[in-house]
Amino acid sequence: MMVELKTMEESDVSDFAEFFVKQNMTIGDQIQDLSKRLHNISDNLQEQVRKNHGALLQQATHAGRFDAALNVLVTDVDAIKATGQRLKNQVDTHYSIVENQTKVLARLHELSHLLRSAGTLLTLTTKLKNTKDVLKQAEIHFELAPLVDDKDLKDIDFIQSERTFVINSRQKIRNLTQMQLVTGLQERNENQVINALKIFINFNTLDKSLENLLATFITDLEQSLKECFAGNDITVLARPETSKAAAANLSKPSSVIRGPGKAPQLTTTQNFRAKFWKSLHWLIYDELYETCEQIKLLKRALESVNQFGYILENEQSVQKRFWQSVQKLLHDSFTECPAHVSQTLQEGLSKLMTSARGLEQRLNQEFLFDSHIFISLEVGYVTKCTANMRATLAGVDLPSNETVDNFIRVTSTELSAALVDEQLSNSISKVFIACSKELCTKLESQIKLGADSKQVVDMPNFQQTQNILLANILYYYKDSVRRMLVDLQGQFSKLKTTAHTDINKCLEQVDLLISTILQQIMDSIISTICIIILSMHREPGLNSEKIPVAGPSMYMKELQEFVLRSWTNHIEPFDDKEVLYKCGQELAKRCIELFIHNVSILRPISNAGRQRLKNDCIFMEQVLKPICLNISELGNPARLLRAMSFLIVQQPDELISQTVGPDSLVPSYIVLFLLFGHGSLELQSPHTTANWSNERLIEWLDGHTSEREKLELISGALQRYRDTVRRKNSEQYDEVYPLLVEFFEKALKAYA
Repeated sequence: MMVELKTMEESDVSDFAEFFVKQNMTIGDQIQDLSKRLHNISDNLQEQVRKNHGALLQQATHAGRFDAALNVLVTDVDAIKATGQRLKNQVDTHYSIVENQTKVLARLHELSHLLRSAGTLLTLTTKLKNTKDVLKQAEIHFELAPLVDDKDLKDIDFIQSERTFVINSRQKIRNLTQMQLVTGLQERNENQVINALKIFINFNTLDKSLENLLATFITDLEQSLKECFAGNDITVLARPETSKAAAANLSKPSSVIRGPGKAPQLTTTQNFRAKFWKSLHWLIYDELYETCEQIKLLKRALESVNQFGYILENEQSVQKRFWQSVQKLLHDSFTECPAHVSQTLQEGLSKLMTSARGLEQRLNQEFLFDSHIFISLEVGYVTKCTANMRATLAGVDLPSNETVDNFIRVTSTELSAALVDEQLSNSISKVFIACSKELCTKLESQIKLGADSKQVVDMPNFQQTQNILLANILYYYKDSVRRMLVDLQGQFSKLKTTAHTDINKCLEQVDLLISTILQQIMDSIISTICIIILSMHREPGLNSEKIPVAGPSMYMKELQEFVLRSWTNHIEPFDDKEVLYKCGQELAKRCIELFIHNVSILRPISNAGRQRLKNDCIFMEQVLKPICLNISELGNPARLLRAMSFLIVQQPDELISQTVGPDSLVPSYIVLFLLFGHGSLELQSPHTTANWSNERLIEWLDGHTSEREKLELISGALQRYRDTVRRKNSEQYDEVYPLLVEFFEKALKAYA
């Protein structure tokens, strides 16, 4: 254990010195004081040495022993170093020997490898020379490839002739195989194509060969497009019997071949376009078809040799890569072609689409054109079609049937040409719809509205005659469009297009205009019919007990005469029989409704008068014959009219046996009105109670179709009658009143 002696640190001495300086002591005094302090420190140190004397001696002894041990250790380390040096020398000697022997062995191994490789090369070369089968030669070349390309073997002289033979043979087989591949594709010889692919696989050049083949196809198509755009008839140049002659002609100068400094061959626009479309159709429909068939054959051949994984991947993409390249070529060619060619393509886009869709159908939809290829041409084509359609309407203020014929003829031609492509047909249909709106707008501006165009008391005036003419032109147009759609139905069915539906929908505007012309006349006729039927309330003899005269009432005769005259003079001249049929149905239903309402509220009325009204109900069918040949087609209104002929003559106790509810034929309020007609004058009708005229009640019934509202009106009349009886302190109600209340409560529950 070490003993620590406490000594004064230098910092303490400096503190003392600083203290003395601060006290402004003289130098002598400071030295004296400092000496005194140093003496005290020395005494303190000696005192500590005396106290720890034993420990200091023990520590000194241990230090001596430690020095002796260190000396022994140094000696041992030196001995170990000497031994290690001797071992190192021995290892280095043996390592040098092994290293030299290894280098010799490596050289021997390399020489042996070269000899084996050279021997293999010579053996395979001999085998190659003796083999006649090209496919087997390709398999031998597969084994020779790494040997021929070995850098070390290139420096051996005695095998150079064999290497040269192998290299020449390889290039010869490659060229021959490339020709066999092309020939096999052209002649549809699948076995020959498969053998060529196998040879390329052995040469490890399949990908490159396929790329070259696809590039050749695209180059040929590009060249054909250039010839087509130049106005040359490529169908003649492509015929087998003229190919040699064409080649001979192309090999020598000719006036047909154009070149620098030569005047271009002059031709008319019509001649150019005829050759252009003939050549372009042949290019797409025949040449491109042949190329696609070769690609399909190549695809099948690749499928049969797909024992290698990467071949299957190429087989899946070769058709796709080819078609993408074809579409890119067509898109770029159509976009970058000269202005006159672009104009020809735009104006004849339907011909181009016909060729394209024909190719797709011929190839069983295995190759489909993307719509973006033709998008640059569609704008020009649609513009041309728009101009052709609008030209038939230009300068025409009042379109006639001849105008319609011209418009439909042009539309049919343009639409028929466009029905080879869904998008193109939709675009042309939109153009037609816009032109159709323009035609309808011109006709609409000529329609006459006002009091003169509504009169039905006399023969049609000039304004009505003009409206009829406009309506018939509109109908002729609608019928022409429908006939056009029927003629094109076969072409529409081949496409999933909305053009047919859109064109049919645009005819709604035509129906609306015809209805606008007809409706004002219909309103006048209905208004007059309402006035005539209301005159039954002033019909003499309905409250008389005299036996009624045979035949209809006077107002029914007047109604019959008016309906026949107004329909014959003002409605039948319209050619749209479908609309006339609907108008006749509407007018007949309205006439029956007005008649039943007025008959049900008619008061006072005698039994003889009821019998007369029954005859009127039966005669009403004769009145409606001119506007509705088969009244049964009206449905419930016709059945209600026939039911009314029985209800009008029934007694109150028989009337209340009628069924009530939404499903009943006769509405509850009609039965209640009839019951009021059997009551005394004190039991006032609902409209009389409300101080309404007959006209106002009929108008109110037209505007309120809810059965509940009509029952509420009747409820007010019953309540007022009950209050009147109570106010008079009468002990007896009208004999019809209890029946009225009974049927009313039953009806109220049914419509609760």
